[in-house]
Amino acid sequence: AKKTAAKTKRAARPTGRPDGARRTASTDPAAALRQALLDLVEERGWIDLSMADIAEHAGVSLADAHRAYRSKAAILVGLTKALDERLIEGLDSDPLEGSAKDRLFDLLMRRFDILKADRDAYRRLMKQLPATPGEFAALLCRLRRSLSLMLEAAGVSASGLKGELRLQGLGAVYTAGLRAFVNDESEDLSKTMAEIDKRLGQAERLSDLLNRRPAAAASFNRSPWSSPR
Repeated sequence: AKKTAAKTKRAARPTGRPDGARRTASTDPAAALRQALLDLVEERGWIDLSMADIAEHAGVSLADAHRAYRSKAAILVGLTKALDERLIEGLDSDPLEGSAKDRLFDLLMRRFDILKADRDAYRRLMKQLPATPGEFAALLCRLRRSLSLMLEAAGVSASGLKGELRLQGLGAVYTAGLRAFVNDESEDLSKTMAEIDKRLGQAERLSDLLNRRPAAAASFNRSPWSSPR
């Protein structure tokens, strides 16, 4: 019932790329470069893509492109940062509800709803990015900050030892969701939604099991997924 309600709520929420995004990009070099990166990754792939290619596709001079982003890795990190900002801004008009698990589920699905607009580009990026370790490491560093932001937005602390465990757990859930996402052809991302719900449930049950152990009880007074509220 919760998944059905969440699915209904998501269906009413705007998803994908905002209307007029390409028109806005023409007056915002950073936004134009971010979209150009996704367009070109989908068409040509990531590995041989250059800053000159991205700037030309975006209609931005190389000098302006360099002022906005120093490298294509920086554009990739900028994409993740822009996604985070859009996700958090949406909470003002559409706040999270339910338990900590429900709030995390909602945030993760909102994230994938945004990614869906450029799903083919992200599919190709996921396959090719590990072949460029420097850029891959930069994205992983930014992704850690994104996961921390989602925990805090859901009312779950990302600080201390328990916060580190929560970050690792949410990272595993998000990775599993990404794998489902790249193979999910459904419009409503039903396969991705089911995978995230299953993984969050497993994480919640594991934390409950740990809390029942006497040795763990001294260190963890509540489930690592529990909200400090």
